[in-house]
Amino acid sequence: MEKRVSCRAIIFKGKKMVSMYREKEDRKFYTFPGGGLEAGETEEDCVRREVFEEFGLVVKPVKKVYIYESERSIEHFFLCDWISGKVGDGRGEEFQPDRNKGIYKQTTVEIAKIPNFPLMPPEVAAALIEDYNKNGPALRIRAKKIKGSFKK
Repeated sequence: MEKRVSCRAIIFKGKKMVSMYREKEDRKFYTFPGGGLEAGETEEDCVRREVFEEFGLVVKPVKKVYIYESERSIEHFFLCDWISGKVGDGRGEEFQPDRNKGIYKQTTVEIAKIPNFPLMPPEVAAALIEDYNKNGPALRIRAKKIKGSFKK
């Protein structure tokens, strides 16, 4: 089975980070903005497109900071600068009324509270907090590879 490749954004605004609140089936959690890489698209273009669709924000990918691999996917996480737009202006497919994949809510979370949030994937959330505490909002210089929990 070929793994799904996606690209995600880490966007700081002051002491907050942009995030998507999700309710899906019986789960409530937060995710990083982003989604699947389309054919012929660069990773940076994917991040820009997904963040604009989901949040209505124009961002500039600055650098790749994490590569997360799980059983089913490979996710590339980019630190992004917020260029323009307002959280809540996203109009992507997630917000169509006939979409039956749970609740999506565009939001920001206080960085200091991230350790207590169900931010997915948890391995990336933990790396982000450690990295932020060590390096501040510039995060790390080189991308860190992170393995997800593989179910057997």
